Amino acid sequence: MPRRFDMSRINISGLVVLMLLAGLVAAATLDPPSENRVPEISDEDRQLTAYHESGHALLAAHLPAGGEILQVTIVSRWGVLGSMSRAPAGADLGDDARRARKEAELVIALGGQIAEEIARGEGGRRLAMTSDIKAAEKIAFDLLGGPAAGLTLAEVGAGVRRLMDEAERRARAILDSREAELHRLAAALLEKGTLEAVDVARVLEGGTVNETSSKRPAPATAG
Repeated sequence: MPRRFDMSRINISGLVVLMLLAGLVAAATLDPPSENRVPEISDEDRQLTAYHESGHALLAAHLPAGGEILQVTIVSRWGVLGSMSRAPAGADLGDDARRARKEAELVIALGGQIAEEIARGEGGRRLAMTSDIKAAEKIAFDLLGGPAAGLTLAEVGAGVRRLMDEAERRARAILDSREAELHRLAAALLEKGTLEAVDVARVLEGGTVNETSSKRPAPATAG
C-alpha cells in the first residue's frame, strides 16, 4: 500500500531549513569573513617568514630574468603567512628568454628555505615548505621538457633532482655572499609588514624604507 505524505513533517523540515539559513545570515552579519583571519603565529615564526620572503625577494632582485618584483609581504591572509609577487612573463618571450626565466624562477623558489637556515644559524635546517618544493619540482619538470619530452619516471626523477641541486647551489651562493642585504631586508619587512618594489631596491642599496610607499598587497606569485 502506498505511503501517504506527512504534511506536518514537510512543514517542520522547511522550518528547520529556514532557521538554519537565518542562523548563517546572522553569524555572517555579526562576524563577517575576514581576509586576514589566520591562526595567530609566534614572533619566531613571523621572523622566519620575514627571512623566508626576503630570501625569495633578494634572489629575484639579483636575477632579473625571473621577473620584476612587485611586492613582498608578511601580512597574513587566507592562511598564507607571507608572499612575494612578480610581474608575469611576457607573451612575446623567445625560447631562450623563456628558459632563462624558468631557470631564475627555480633558483628563487628555493631561496626561502636557505634564508631561513641563515636566520637560524648553525644546525638551523628544517623541513622545507611543501608549496616551495612543489613549485620548484614543477619548474624543473618544465625545464626538462614536460610531458612532451617522453621521459621515464626514473629519468624525470633524476633530471628534476639534478636541476634542483644546481639551483640550490646557485641560490645558496648568492644569499651567502649577500647576507648583510638579507638581514636588512628581513628587518625592514618585520618593521613595515609590506614592501613595494621601490622599497626593496632602496633597502638592498643600504637605504631606508619610505614611510609613504606602502600599498595594498598584490596577488602573490611566490610563497
